[in-house]
Amino acid sequence: MSIKNKYIGILLIATAMLLSACSSDNPEAQTDTTGNEPVGKEVQLMSYASPFTDKKLAHRAAAAPTGFSSYTPDKNTNMGVYMLLSEDPTTDWASPEEGRITYNPNTNKWNAYFEVTAGKTYTVYGYMPKIGDMASSLAKSTADAATLTITGIKPVTTDDICIITGVKETDEGLKEGQFSWNTPTTGNQTFYINILMDHLYAAAQFRLKIDAEYAALRTIKLKTMTLSTNKGSVNAVISLTHNTTGVSPVSSVAYTASGSSDAVVIFNSDAGEALKTTESLDINACFAPTLSNNLTLVTTYDVYDSKDNLIRQNCTATNKLPNLDATRGQKVQVNMTVNPTYLYVLSEPDLDNPTITIGN
Repeated sequence: MSIKNKYIGILLIATAMLLSACSSDNPEAQTDTTGNEPVGKEVQLMSYASPFTDKKLAHRAAAAPTGFSSYTPDKNTNMGVYMLLSEDPTTDWASPEEGRITYNPNTNKWNAYFEVTAGKTYTVYGYMPKIGDMASSLAKSTADAATLTITGIKPVTTDDICIITGVKETDEGLKEGQFSWNTPTTGNQTFYINILMDHLYAAAQFRLKIDAEYAALRTIKLKTMTLSTNKGSVNAVISLTHNTTGVSPVSSVAYTASGSSDAVVIFNSDAGEALKTTESLDINACFAPTLSNNLTLVTTYDVYDSKDNLIRQNCTATNKLPNLDATRGQKVQVNMTVNPTYLYVLSEPDLDNPTITIGN
Protein backbone atom coordinates (compact mmCIF):
# COMPACT_ATOMS: atom_id res chain seq x y z
CA MET A 1 0.00 0.00 0.00
CA SER A 2 1.38 3.44 -0.84
CA ILE A 3 1.41 6.21 1.74
CA LYS A 4 1.45 9.78 0.62
CA ASN A 5 1.53 13.28 2.04
CA LYS A 6 0.74 14.81 5.37
CA TYR A 7 -0.54 18.36 5.40
CA ILE A 8 0.18 20.58 8.39
CA GLY A 9 -1.09 24.11 8.87
CA ILE A 10 0.64 26.07 11.62
CA LEU A 11 -0.42 29.35 13.23
CA LEU A 12 2.57 31.24 14.57
CA ILE A 13 1.09 33.85 16.91
CA ALA A 14 3.73 36.57 17.01
CA THR A 15 4.99 39.73 15.38
CA ALA A 16 8.74 39.42 14.97
CA MET A 17 8.80 36.09 16.74
CA LEU A 18 11.75 35.23 18.97
CA LEU A 19 11.59 31.73 20.40
CA SER A 20 14.16 30.34 22.77
CA ALA A 21 16.51 27.54 21.82
CA CYS A 22 16.28 24.60 24.17
CA SER A 23 18.42 21.49 24.45
CA SER A 24 15.70 19.35 26.02
CA ASP A 25 13.67 17.02 23.79
CA ASN A 26 10.77 17.21 26.24
CA PRO A 27 8.19 19.77 25.09
CA GLU A 28 7.06 20.31 28.67
CA ALA A 29 10.60 21.29 29.61
CA GLN A 30 10.98 23.80 26.81
CA THR A 31 9.80 26.87 28.71
CA ASP A 32 11.89 29.48 30.47
CA THR A 33 11.41 29.69 34.23
CA THR A 34 14.39 31.91 35.05
CA GLY A 35 13.36 35.02 33.12
CA ASN A 36 16.82 35.14 31.52
CA GLU A 37 15.73 33.77 28.15
CA PRO A 38 12.73 34.53 25.92
CA VAL A 39 9.89 32.06 26.31
CA GLY A 40 8.80 30.06 23.28
CA LYS A 41 5.66 31.36 21.61
CA GLU A 42 2.64 29.10 21.45
CA VAL A 43 1.97 27.52 18.07
CA GLN A 44 -1.46 26.25 17.08
CA LEU A 45 -1.01 23.48 14.54
CA MET A 46 -3.79 22.18 12.30
CA SER A 47 -2.77 19.08 10.40
CA TYR A 48 -4.14 16.62 7.90
CA ALA A 49 -2.97 13.24 6.63
CA SER A 50 -4.12 11.10 3.77
CA PRO A 51 -5.21 7.50 4.47
CA PHE A 52 -3.18 4.50 3.35
CA THR A 53 -3.82 3.43 -0.24
CA ASP A 54 -2.95 0.09 -1.76
CA LYS A 55 0.53 -0.95 -2.79
CA LYS A 56 -0.32 -0.79 -6.50
CA LEU A 57 0.79 2.84 -6.35
CA ALA A 58 -2.65 4.46 -6.64
CA HIS A 59 -1.30 7.82 -5.44
CA ARG A 60 -3.42 10.71 -4.31
CA ALA A 61 -3.02 14.06 -6.02
CA ALA A 62 -0.31 16.25 -4.54
CA ALA A 63 -2.65 19.20 -3.97
CA ALA A 64 -3.70 20.02 -0.42
CA PRO A 65 -5.82 20.13 1.59
CA THR A 66 -8.33 18.33 -0.69
CA GLY A 67 -8.35 14.59 0.02
CA PHE A 68 -6.52 14.82 3.34
CA SER A 69 -7.89 13.90 6.75
CA SER A 70 -7.16 15.59 10.07
CA TYR A 71 -3.88 14.61 11.73
CA THR A 72 -2.91 15.28 15.34
CA PRO A 73 -0.04 13.51 17.14
CA ASP A 74 -1.01 11.33 20.09
CA LYS A 75 2.25 11.88 21.99
CA ASN A 76 5.03 14.42 22.49
CA THR A 77 6.31 15.19 19.00
CA ASN A 78 9.31 17.20 17.82
CA MET A 79 9.71 18.61 14.31
CA GLY A 80 13.19 19.58 13.15
CA VAL A 81 12.95 22.72 10.99
CA TYR A 82 15.39 24.85 8.97
CA MET A 83 14.33 28.46 8.32
CA LEU A 84 16.70 30.09 5.82
CA LEU A 85 16.42 33.74 4.77
CA SER A 86 16.02 33.45 1.01
CA GLU A 87 17.54 36.88 0.37
CA ASP A 88 20.65 36.18 2.45
CA PRO A 89 22.25 33.05 0.92
CA THR A 90 25.81 34.00 1.82
CA THR A 91 25.19 33.97 5.58
CA ASP A 92 22.14 31.73 6.06
CA TRP A 93 23.04 29.01 3.60
CA ALA A 94 26.63 28.68 4.81
CA SER A 95 25.75 27.23 8.23
CA PRO A 96 22.04 26.35 8.50
CA GLU A 97 20.82 25.79 12.04
CA GLU A 98 18.04 23.36 12.94
CA GLY A 99 15.14 24.80 14.91
CA ARG A 100 12.35 22.90 16.60
CA ILE A 101 8.58 22.88 16.84
CA THR A 102 7.16 20.66 19.58
CA TYR A 103 3.71 19.29 20.32
CA ASN A 104 2.42 18.55 23.83
CA PRO A 105 -0.67 16.27 23.86
CA ASN A 106 -1.48 17.26 27.44
CA THR A 107 -2.16 20.84 26.38
CA ASN A 108 -2.91 20.20 22.68
CA LYS A 109 -0.46 22.98 21.86
CA TRP A 110 2.59 23.39 19.65
CA ASN A 111 5.56 25.55 20.64
CA ALA A 112 8.23 26.78 18.23
CA TYR A 113 11.81 27.66 19.15
CA PHE A 114 13.49 29.74 16.44
CA GLU A 115 13.48 33.33 15.12
CA VAL A 116 11.26 34.70 12.37
CA THR A 117 10.90 38.31 11.28
CA ALA A 118 7.99 40.16 9.70
CA GLY A 119 8.19 41.02 6.01
CA LYS A 120 10.73 38.34 5.11
CA THR A 121 10.85 35.33 2.78
CA TYR A 122 12.16 32.08 4.25
CA THR A 123 13.08 28.82 2.59
CA VAL A 124 11.87 26.00 4.84
CA TYR A 125 13.07 22.39 5.16
CA GLY A 126 12.64 19.79 7.88
CA TYR A 127 11.42 16.45 9.14
CA MET A 128 9.16 14.91 11.79
CA PRO A 129 9.33 13.36 14.31
CA LYS A 130 12.77 14.12 15.70
CA ILE A 131 13.33 11.29 18.20
CA GLY A 132 16.10 9.48 20.04
CA ASP A 133 19.57 9.99 18.58
CA MET A 134 18.34 11.57 15.36
CA ALA A 135 20.28 14.59 14.11
CA SER A 136 20.36 16.43 10.82
CA SER A 137 22.33 18.74 8.58
CA LEU A 138 21.41 20.77 5.53
CA ALA A 139 23.56 21.56 2.52
CA LYS A 140 22.28 24.20 0.07
CA SER A 141 24.26 25.80 -2.74
CA THR A 142 21.54 27.03 -5.13
CA ALA A 143 18.07 28.49 -4.76
CA ASP A 144 16.44 25.45 -6.36
CA ALA A 145 18.02 22.50 -4.55
CA ALA A 146 19.09 21.23 -1.14
CA THR A 147 20.37 18.07 0.50
CA LEU A 148 18.94 17.10 3.88
CA THR A 149 20.90 14.46 5.80
CA ILE A 150 19.29 12.73 8.78
CA THR A 151 21.43 10.48 10.96
CA GLY A 152 20.77 8.11 13.85
CA ILE A 153 17.37 6.93 12.64
CA LYS A 154 16.01 3.72 14.15
CA PRO A 155 15.89 1.06 11.39
CA VAL A 156 12.54 -0.26 12.66
CA THR A 157 10.07 1.97 14.48
CA THR A 158 6.45 2.68 15.27
CA ASP A 159 6.97 6.32 14.27
CA ASP A 160 6.07 7.49 10.77
CA ILE A 161 9.12 9.58 9.85
CA CYS A 162 8.32 12.28 7.28
CA ILE A 163 10.15 15.05 5.44
CA ILE A 164 8.86 18.46 4.34
CA THR A 165 8.05 18.54 0.62
CA GLY A 166 6.03 21.74 0.32
CA VAL A 167 5.58 25.04 2.19
CA LYS A 168 3.41 28.14 1.82
CA GLU A 169 1.93 30.87 4.02
CA THR A 170 -1.61 29.87 2.97
CA ASP A 171 -3.23 26.59 2.00
CA GLU A 172 -4.51 28.12 -1.27
CA GLY A 173 -2.37 26.81 -4.09
CA LEU A 174 -0.20 24.83 -1.71
CA LYS A 175 1.63 22.04 -3.54
CA GLU A 176 4.75 19.94 -3.39
CA GLY A 177 8.03 21.37 -4.63
CA GLN A 178 7.61 24.88 -3.21
CA PHE A 179 9.58 25.76 -0.08
CA SER A 180 9.15 29.55 0.27
CA TRP A 181 7.29 31.08 3.19
CA ASN A 182 6.47 34.80 3.30
CA THR A 183 5.86 36.40 6.69
CA PRO A 184 3.46 39.41 7.00
CA THR A 185 4.96 42.85 6.50
CA THR A 186 3.30 44.38 9.55
CA GLY A 187 3.31 43.37 13.19
CA ASN A 188 0.57 42.42 15.65
CA GLN A 189 -0.92 39.71 13.48
CA THR A 190 -0.86 35.95 13.14
CA PHE A 191 1.87 34.23 11.16
CA TYR A 192 0.65 31.25 9.15
CA ILE A 193 2.75 28.44 7.70
CA ASN A 194 1.35 25.42 5.85
CA ILE A 195 3.54 22.36 5.38
CA LEU A 196 3.29 19.24 3.22
CA MET A 197 5.20 16.17 4.38
CA ASP A 198 6.00 12.87 2.64
CA HIS A 199 7.11 9.57 4.14
CA LEU A 200 10.77 8.61 4.49
CA TYR A 201 10.23 4.94 5.39
CA ALA A 202 8.12 2.03 4.19
CA ALA A 203 5.44 0.52 6.41
CA ALA A 204 4.02 -2.90 7.26
CA GLN A 205 0.62 -3.79 8.65
CA PHE A 206 0.50 -7.17 10.39
CA ARG A 207 -3.05 -8.56 10.32
CA LEU A 208 -3.53 -11.41 12.82
CA LYS A 209 -6.42 -13.87 12.92
CA ILE A 210 -7.03 -17.31 14.39
CA ASP A 211 -8.06 -20.38 12.37
CA ALA A 212 -11.83 -21.00 12.78
CA GLU A 213 -11.53 -24.72 13.62
CA TYR A 214 -8.77 -24.04 16.09
CA ALA A 215 -10.75 -21.20 17.70
CA ALA A 216 -13.45 -23.71 18.70
CA LEU A 217 -10.87 -25.51 20.84
CA ARG A 218 -8.44 -22.84 21.99
CA THR A 219 -8.26 -19.08 22.60
CA ILE A 220 -5.09 -17.19 21.75
CA LYS A 221 -4.38 -13.90 23.51
CA LEU A 222 -1.63 -11.85 21.94
CA LYS A 223 0.63 -10.17 24.52
CA THR A 224 3.65 -8.72 22.73
CA MET A 225 4.99 -8.38 19.22
CA THR A 226 8.54 -7.27 18.42
CA LEU A 227 9.97 -6.38 15.03
CA SER A 228 13.74 -6.68 14.63
CA THR A 229 16.36 -6.34 11.92
CA ASN A 230 20.06 -7.04 11.46
CA LYS A 231 21.09 -3.35 11.50
CA GLY A 232 21.26 -0.91 14.39
CA SER A 233 21.01 2.53 12.80
CA VAL A 234 20.15 4.23 9.51
CA ASN A 235 21.32 7.45 7.89
CA ALA A 236 19.32 9.00 5.05
CA VAL A 237 20.54 11.53 2.50
CA ILE A 238 17.57 13.24 0.81
CA SER A 239 18.02 15.31 -2.36
CA LEU A 240 15.30 17.93 -2.80
CA THR A 241 14.68 19.89 -6.00
CA HIS A 242 12.25 22.82 -6.10
CA ASN A 243 9.57 22.93 -8.79
CA THR A 244 6.37 24.80 -9.63
CA THR A 245 4.42 21.90 -11.15
CA GLY A 246 3.43 20.15 -7.92
CA VAL A 247 5.48 16.98 -8.38
CA SER A 248 7.45 15.48 -5.53
CA PRO A 249 10.70 17.39 -4.93
CA VAL A 250 12.40 14.25 -3.61
CA SER A 251 14.78 13.39 -6.44
CA SER A 252 16.60 10.68 -4.48
CA VAL A 253 17.02 9.12 -1.04
CA ALA A 254 20.17 7.18 -0.16
CA TYR A 255 19.96 4.95 2.94
CA THR A 256 23.04 3.70 4.80
CA ALA A 257 22.49 1.07 7.51
CA SER A 258 25.10 0.18 10.12
CA GLY A 259 25.44 -1.61 13.45
CA SER A 260 24.55 -5.16 14.40
CA SER A 261 20.83 -5.29 15.25
CA ASP A 262 17.84 -3.39 16.55
CA ALA A 263 14.30 -4.22 17.70
CA VAL A 264 11.13 -2.34 18.56
CA VAL A 265 8.03 -3.47 20.45
CA ILE A 266 5.12 -2.77 18.12
CA PHE A 267 2.39 -4.27 20.31
CA ASN A 268 2.08 -4.79 24.06
CA SER A 269 -0.84 -5.91 26.25
CA ASP A 270 -0.39 -7.25 29.77
CA ALA A 271 -3.81 -8.90 29.77
CA GLY A 272 -3.51 -10.09 26.18
CA GLU A 273 -5.72 -9.37 23.16
CA ALA A 274 -7.86 -12.33 22.02
CA LEU A 275 -7.52 -13.07 18.32
CA LYS A 276 -10.69 -13.43 16.23
CA THR A 277 -11.57 -15.59 13.25
CA THR A 278 -12.96 -12.90 10.93
CA GLU A 279 -11.83 -9.51 12.23
CA SER A 280 -8.07 -9.10 12.17
CA LEU A 281 -5.96 -7.45 14.85
CA ASP A 282 -3.96 -4.89 12.85
CA ILE A 283 -0.52 -3.79 14.05
CA ASN A 284 1.57 -1.21 12.19
CA ALA A 285 5.31 -0.57 11.99
CA CYS A 286 7.74 1.35 9.79
CA PHE A 287 11.16 0.33 8.50
CA ALA A 288 13.96 1.47 6.22
CA PRO A 289 13.10 0.22 2.70
CA THR A 290 16.58 -1.23 2.20
CA LEU A 291 15.85 -3.64 5.08
CA SER A 292 12.74 -5.15 3.44
CA ASN A 293 14.39 -8.57 3.29
CA ASN A 294 15.91 -8.51 6.79
CA LEU A 295 12.97 -8.35 9.19
CA THR A 296 12.01 -10.80 11.93
CA LEU A 297 8.82 -10.86 13.98
CA VAL A 298 8.69 -12.36 17.49
CA THR A 299 5.21 -12.89 18.96
CA THR A 300 4.38 -13.76 22.57
CA TYR A 301 0.92 -15.12 23.45
CA ASP A 302 -1.07 -17.13 26.00
CA VAL A 303 -3.18 -20.22 25.22
CA TYR A 304 -6.57 -20.86 26.88
CA ASP A 305 -8.88 -23.88 26.56
CA SER A 306 -12.57 -23.73 25.65
CA LYS A 307 -13.46 -23.08 29.30
CA ASP A 308 -11.09 -20.11 29.44
CA ASN A 309 -8.51 -21.92 31.59
CA LEU A 310 -4.94 -20.77 31.02
CA ILE A 311 -3.00 -23.73 29.59
CA ARG A 312 0.26 -22.21 28.37
CA GLN A 313 1.68 -18.82 29.24
CA ASN A 314 4.10 -16.64 27.30
CA CYS A 315 4.47 -18.91 24.30
CA THR A 316 6.79 -17.51 21.64
CA ALA A 317 6.62 -17.73 17.86
CA THR A 318 9.42 -16.41 15.65
CA ASN A 319 8.77 -15.59 12.00
CA LYS A 320 11.50 -14.53 9.59
CA LEU A 321 9.45 -12.38 7.25
CA PRO A 322 9.57 -12.90 3.49
CA ASN A 323 10.99 -10.08 1.42
CA LEU A 324 8.41 -7.31 1.77
CA ASP A 325 9.92 -5.62 -1.29
CA ALA A 326 8.70 -2.21 -0.21
CA THR A 327 9.92 1.20 -1.29
CA ARG A 328 9.66 4.56 0.45
CA GLY A 329 6.01 5.50 0.90
CA GLN A 330 4.61 1.97 0.50
CA LYS A 331 2.77 -0.10 3.08
CA VAL A 332 2.65 -3.90 2.82
CA GLN A 333 -0.11 -5.95 4.42
CA VAL A 334 1.11 -9.16 6.06
CA ASN A 335 -1.69 -11.62 6.84
CA MET A 336 -0.91 -13.98 9.74
CA THR A 337 -3.00 -16.90 11.03
CA VAL A 338 -2.64 -18.90 14.24
CA ASN A 339 -3.14 -22.50 13.17
CA PRO A 340 -1.88 -25.82 14.63
CA THR A 341 0.12 -27.90 12.21
CA TYR A 342 -1.65 -31.21 12.94
CA LEU A 343 -5.14 -30.13 13.84
CA TYR A 344 -6.70 -33.04 11.98
CA VAL A 345 -5.36 -35.54 14.56
CA LEU A 346 -6.08 -33.17 17.47
CA SER A 347 -2.51 -33.44 18.66
CA GLU A 348 -2.61 -32.07 22.20
CA PRO A 349 0.92 -30.64 22.21
CA ASP A 350 0.18 -28.93 18.93
CA LEU A 351 -3.10 -27.55 20.18
CA ASP A 352 -1.37 -25.95 23.12
CA ASN A 353 1.64 -24.67 21.19
CA PRO A 354 0.37 -23.68 17.73
CA THR A 355 2.36 -22.17 14.90
CA ILE A 356 1.79 -18.82 13.24
CA THR A 357 1.72 -18.97 9.48
CA ILE A 358 2.14 -16.08 7.07
CA GLY A 359 -0.07 -15.97 4.00
CA ASN A 360 -1.25 -13.56 1.34
